[in-house]
Amino acid sequence: MSIKLDKFEVEEREGRLHVLVEMPPYNYNYGIPKDHIRTGEIQRLLTERGVEYGACVKEAHVKNWREATRRGEWIFEIPVDIPAEPVMIEEEKSVKSKRTRRTRSSTTKVSTEE
Repeated sequence: MSIKLDKFEVEEREGRLHVLVEMPPYNYNYGIPKDHIRTGEIQRLLTERGVEYGACVKEAHVKNWREATRRGEWIFEIPVDIPAEPVMIEEEKSVKSKRTRRTRSSTTKVSTEE
């Protein structure tokens, strides 16, 4: 089922991606059913339109059965291409073997009396 939208605007402001969404109001007589939109649907719509986005900073939940909740704004981070840094491979340092204790031949004291 496709989602009907009155407005779907994508703007880039202040280094972030702002997505403004407005749904048509619910009206049984005109065949506009009750519907709602969450972050998952917005991410799917952005992917379909070929817009790259990062993590979601501000979320909204838009419902078309009340006038106050028919509009919403989502804010996403803009992904930054970070060049791959060269990886420095360090040689492993040799580990000295742990010195083992010597076992004593006798634990009792031997007297040297004559």
